[in-house]
Order: sequence, then structure tokens, then C-alpha cells
Amino acid sequence: MKKIYYIIALVCLAASSCSLDEKSYTKVDMDTYIKDAGEAQTVLLGIYRQMNVDGIYGLNLSMLFNMPTDEAKVEGNSLVGARLQANNAFSTSDSYVQGSWGALYKGIYYANSFLEAMEDRMKEFSSKDKALGEIYMAEARALRALFYFELVRWYGNVPLVTSTEQSALHPSQFEQAAPEAVYGFIESDLQYAIDVLPYASDDNLRADNSFRISKGAALGLMTKVYATWAGYPLNDSSKWEDAAKTAEELVSSGRHSLLPDFETLWKNAGNNVWDSRESLLEVSFYSPQSTNTSSGRVGKWNGVTAAQGSIKGNSNFAIFKVVPTFLKEWKEENDGDLRWGMSFADYKYTVKDYRTALTTAKINDETVDVTFEMAMDETLENWKMDWRKQMSFQISPKKWDTELYVEDANQLADNNYSNVNWYLLRYSDVLLLYAEALNEVNQGPVSEAYNAVNMVRRRAFGLDVNKVSSKADLPAGLSYTEFRDAIRDERSYELAFEGHRRQDLTRWGIYYERVQETYYKQVDWHELGAEYYIGAQYTYKNKNELLPIPQREMDLCSRFVQNQGWK
Repeated sequence: MKKIYYIIALVCLAASSCSLDEKSYTKVDMDTYIKDAGEAQTVLLGIYRQMNVDGIYGLNLSMLFNMPTDEAKVEGNSLVGARLQANNAFSTSDSYVQGSWGALYKGIYYANSFLEAMEDRMKEFSSKDKALGEIYMAEARALRALFYFELVRWYGNVPLVTSTEQSALHPSQFEQAAPEAVYGFIESDLQYAIDVLPYASDDNLRADNSFRISKGAALGLMTKVYATWAGYPLNDSSKWEDAAKTAEELVSSGRHSLLPDFETLWKNAGNNVWDSRESLLEVSFYSPQSTNTSSGRVGKWNGVTAAQGSIKGNSNFAIFKVVPTFLKEWKEENDGDLRWGMSFADYKYTVKDYRTALTTAKINDETVDVTFEMAMDETLENWKMDWRKQMSFQISPKKWDTELYVEDANQLADNNYSNVNWYLLRYSDVLLLYAEALNEVNQGPVSEAYNAVNMVRRRAFGLDVNKVSSKADLPAGLSYTEFRDAIRDERSYELAFEGHRRQDLTRWGIYYERVQETYYKQVDWHELGAEYYIGAQYTYKNKNELLPIPQREMDLCSRFVQNQGWK
């Protein structure tokens, strides 16, 4: 498969600062560049590459900002460095919060400048290049929509900047747009992309559409936008119908499907394998000769703990940890779900022992490796609470186990960076959103809703997704509330640790409640368990549903109003 190397050159009109107030931009003469579709694509790929930076999906929006939840927490109980963000203990002046704000607006600037240049230059393109140019403009608008979607759901009240001319305004002239207006702009951009882009399987224009946005991705992203719009804080329930219709268009197209084997997803992510059947939107970090500026942290921050030299000569920080009571409840309610064992690691890698259990213990005078299942089992004659203590802060996600899934030929970048890909949107995510939307529209589950979620569950149990299964399928006759709760659970199982849970809990209006509830579950699991879930102490209702507007922007932009709880 052809490898894509994302390039940001001078032609990207790169802003020299991450902030909205920056007025000094490096500009090039568009009369001498973007003369054809080839040059246009070079600039477009630069916009794609903005997704890879730490402030967006290289770290912050994929992993760091997605703790704490009822699934995940940060390693240990310290409030040093990045652990501030993961525990909601940061201030309005936090550099990570500023960094993501700036990185997203930089991506928007790149998209705006590209679209403006294309409007001017495409009239001189050949007929074939014009057709490609239309595709590229649709991709740029979809990327701009994605950046704005992240801004509005993380920061809430954000400026709507739709041209490079606006970017050069004095900070005092910037105003925050109503979130409804931002969502409306996102909707317009995505609808343009839906109307113009082909499905990945039907694309006969782009020579290589690997990891590029196609019609299916735009439809899936629009579905998620509508579902978020329908939830907290806007609570516009009319958008559920839009979400259902958009998802139905994608599902009924027959262009996408679930991969037969759940584990294949993680093998693909570890080796830059693009499979557009299930992967709708994916960030590619692949580059065997990559520098730190072209790689992400996937598998390093959220992978399995590994000592120096044990993972293809590298180590893993593994700062992203699993909440043990989440795994306990999942197992108790869905015994036989193959995703359970594929989603977490109760082991680590060391140079000496290669792969070892997190802890060992004496059982009937025999030393054994303690598994998480054993730590759950209170019937063991000599079980020790110490096992649970270990499991309270050492379990890692397994989906990005770099030793297990990254082939030897695809060497990792170094100790800090990897070339493991990040799924932004999978087909299974859309199926579950479809089921959720139908339940909301009809105030109860209909057959299409059952079928959507049951397909996901059948795959999870290793079964044919198209065959009824008493083992995997949800029970018939569920009420609106019962089905809603089943969907919420299913999203946690299918999408565990993939960067969706915090935003799901937020749009459902239960983020604070779930964090507090999870804290007390840790107390019940082990008397010291709560010490390793300290995010509850810094999470407040009507505050931590949003990040703060960065203080630097507040100081520069006199018309800005700070988000509730952060004033």
C-alpha cells in the first residue's frame, strides 16, 4: 500500500503563532503556485498533517483530555505536569489547553487559505484537474468542519473565523459566536462534502484515497455532529431526527461494514493498513524514518507499560490507565464478549522477563501470575487485597499493544513517539449512534435500532453479524430507557479508550455524576483504590463539561466571556 507522507510547506501559508491574535503570517504568491491539481494536493495534505500535532490528535484530543471517565484515569496519584489535565486540576493558563485551541485555529487558517486560493486558481485548471479540485475543496471543508467540531464541543463559545482576512483582525474585534451558529457552519461544510465526495469504494479520481475523507466519513461525522448538537449543552432534540436520517443514508448505501474480526482493527492501526470498510476517519502517523514532529504518541501514552529496550528497543510510558471496576462490570454483564480480553492488558513488558504479569502471589503454596480475572474472584481461598491494589493503578489499554500488533518491519519512532494510527471514526460508532438516534426519535427502539446495535454485539462475540443470536443480541421488548442505557453501555465496550467516552458522557449530561460514581466504586473495589482516581476531587458540575477559554485569549480579546465555572 502506498504510504502517505503529509507535508506542510511554505505553500500552506503557515501562521507563525497558535493564537488568534497573530497578525504576521508567512504568505506566498498564489499566482505562482497551485497551478494544477498536483500542487493543490500538496497543500491539501498539509492541512491533513495538522491533525497529527500534539495539540490535536497526536496527544491532547486523542488521549490527554479524555481522562478521567468511568473507563480511564491517569497513572498514579500525582498532580505533576500532564497529570493536571488528566485529573481536571489545571487552570485557565494551562499550556495544553492553549495549545489545542491554537492548533485547531491554525488548521482552520490553513483550510481557509487553501479554499480561497482554489476559488481563484481553479478557473485555470484543465477539465480533469477541475474535477480533482472539487474533491480537494470538499476535503478541505470537511477538515475545517472537523476542527470547528472539536473547538465547539471542547471549548463551547468560540469565534467563527471563515476567512484569512478575519484572522488578521485586531484581537479586540473578535467575538464568540453562538454555539448554534458554529454548528450551523459545520453542518454547511459537511453537507458540501457529502454532496461532492464519492464513497471510498467508488473513488475513481484520486490515485490514492488512503486515510483521506470520503463521502462515508463525511456522513459519519455529520451523524456525530447532530448527536452532539442534540445533547448537552444545547439539547436541541430536533437534531436526533437529522442524526437518524444521516446515519441511515450511510448504512443503506452498503458501502461500509464491520470487519469480521475485532482484533484486525488494532493490527491495521499498528501497521498503517487502510481498510475503508470500517475505518471512516483515521489519523495516519506512519513514517519509519519519522522525526518527532511527524509522529504521534499512540501506543506510548495509552499502550502497555514497557521498560526501556523491551518494545522493539523502545519503552512505553503507559500513563493512560484502565478503571478496574469498568472491566469488572463489563465481564459480569457480558461474559463471552471477546472485546473484553482484547481491550486491556494485565501485564507489562520488561527487558529481563519480556512479558510479565503485573503481580504474582501465593495460591495454595504455589507462586502464580495474578490475572485480572483472579483479582475479581473473591472465592479464591487465599486471595489478597494487595492484588486489587495493584490492579487499581497498573492496568493498561491493550488495543495499542505495540509489541503485539506492530510488525517487526514497522519500527517505532523512539521512546516518546510512535507511528501507530488513531481511529477518529469507525463504522461501528455510526451504527451505535444510529441506534441511539432512532430510540430518541421514536421514544423507544425499533427493529432498525435493534439490528444496528446487534450487529456490533455479534461481532464482539465472534459471530456472523447478519445472523440472529440469543447469546449476543439485546433482549426484545426493551423500553426507551432500557434501550438507551444498553446503548450507552455498548458504546463503552465497543469504543473503550478510543477518545469517545468523555464527550459521550458530556453530551448525555452525566459527566460529573459518572466521575463521582466511579470514585466510590474504587473505594468499594479496594480501600486504597480511590487514591488512584483523584480526578473526582477536581471535577465539578457545570464546569468540567467544557475546557476554559485559554487565559491568553481572554487577555487579548476583550469581548470574550469565560466559560461557566472557569471565571
